[in-house]
Amino acid sequence: MRVLILPAMLIVTLLSCDNFKPGKAKTFTRFEFSYNDFFTTCFSIKFTQGDTAFIQQHFSRFSDTLKSHKSYLAILTGSERKTLDSFINKLNIDAYDTSYYQSYEDGDYYQFFIANDSLQKTIYIHSDSIPAELKKLSYWIVATKKKLQHFPIDTTIDFRSLKYFLLPPVPLPAINFMPPKVK
Repeated sequence: MRVLILPAMLIVTLLSCDNFKPGKAKTFTRFEFSYNDFFTTCFSIKFTQGDTAFIQQHFSRFSDTLKSHKSYLAILTGSERKTLDSFINKLNIDAYDTSYYQSYEDGDYYQFFIANDSLQKTIYIHSDSIPAELKKLSYWIVATKKKLQHFPIDTTIDFRSLKYFLLPPVPLPAINFMPPKVK
């Protein structure tokens, strides 16, 4: 009888804790964020399940350390990881639109991509009228990315948050050179 009471008490204890309630913690299999402020920086960041983040710097105007078109690895502190998890647990991904857009020329725009076992969603933002949770999360990611220590890596990173995000490169027009006529 004692053998059954101890496991039963352990199960009841675990189920009564908030962290172990089914559906309480929202996990992701993929969480990415791409950001462009037009004037100083454009980057993508992919967060893993652990403390690692992969960053691709698409454009950087005033940085001595981050080079355009380069990839980096960064390690989140325990506090940064807890903050990220807290943001994700508060997000109601199903309730958000896939696009928040206002027609203005400049300003920042960004895109989230989140996936788990039952959902894949991209949220594009170029607007001031967005849910507060998304705005706070984007500000936190941009600020955190600035203070992370970046380690260059020589690899290509697949970012789904880049779909429809970066403009395709514009090919230069072909120039037909005609030598001057000699008289």
